[in-house]
Amino acid sequence: MHRSSYCGINCEKCSAYIATINNDDDLKQKIAEEWGSLHNRQYVKEEINCLGCKSEEIFTACTKCDIRNCNLTRGIENCQDCEMFPCDRLQRFFDYHKANKTGSVFV
Repeated sequence: MHRSSYCGINCEKCSAYIATINNDDDLKQKIAEEWGSLHNRQYVKEEINCLGCKSEEIFTACTKCDIRNCNLTRGIENCQDCEMFPCDRLQRFFDYHKANKTGSVFV
């Protein structure tokens, strides 16, 4: 069984998750540069540590994730468990990933 996030990203296919479990500093640096450009901010490789948003060790930007916080507030395992699924917030998230070709893999 694969590890998935609240929004449906397959964590095991996520480059930040892969870099974290493999302790791959080169990959973390590459991700910091790519995601920094994508998010229009600067990340350092030390911020690229993530074992999935349902863990205690999550990527810096995900601590403020509206989707994650919504799931935590509602006490649900993922967005598919919500009576409002799919909501506008989730659709904007999917549209963003599609438009920016982020490479995120959803379950």
